[in-house]
Amino acid sequence: MSEKRFSTRRKRRYLVEWIAEEIVCTGFTEDISPTGIFVRSAFIPRVGAVLALQLLLPSGGKFRVRGRVVRSHRVPQQMRSVHPSGFAIRLSEAPEEYFQLLATLFNLSIAETG
Repeated sequence: MSEKRFSTRRKRRYLVEWIAEEIVCTGFTEDISPTGIFVRSAFIPRVGAVLALQLLLPSGGKFRVRGRVVRSHRVPQQMRSVHPSGFAIRLSEAPEEYFQLLATLFNLSIAETG
């Protein structure tokens, strides 16, 4: 299988909330990048769905990102500690705070992320 990822990712665990089918869903980020996020979750939206995710940071900060689900991966319950079950979202909207967070994670200046 060929690699289709275009940007470097960082493994980070942040709480994520979103609404799907009028239900508040939660998950945790597995990894994040300037172009997307992989979310570990029991609820997996359909590929192609557009979601608004709210990232909740340990510091108490939070911000909203938006994007389209581009892939999903469901594994049996007993395997989830070894292999994540969840979905990848390609970002279409993210606030400056998201890129500032990435800049600190990647040890880059904010000017280099833009």
